[in-house]
Amino acid sequence: RKQAPGYSTSSSDEEFESKPSLTHKAKKALRKRRKLEKETKQLMKQEELKRLHKAQAIQRQLEELEERQRTLEIFGVELERELRGEAGTQSNLLVQWWD
Repeated sequence: RKQAPGYSTSSSDEEFESKPSLTHKAKKALRKRRKLEKETKQLMKQEELKRLHKAQAIQRQLEELEERQRTLEIFGVELERELRGEAGTQSNLLVQWWD
């Protein structure tokens, strides 16, 4: 049996057989890579949301503290006025403190 020069059935058959498996492996690797990228993006998004929620909680606490501070400042101003006698109730306040 003679073959055409430069043509080898065994090596050509191996090339054709290996190419589809490489293509399949490459596609499989690409799918795996895309899946990992998608999972990574999801994890990054979850972490970003956690940071956002934490920042929002801190912001709420800060606003509550600022409101409490304003209330205490108003109370302090009123208390100073009473102690100075500007409100006309100094004697009542002093009696409450020393009783």
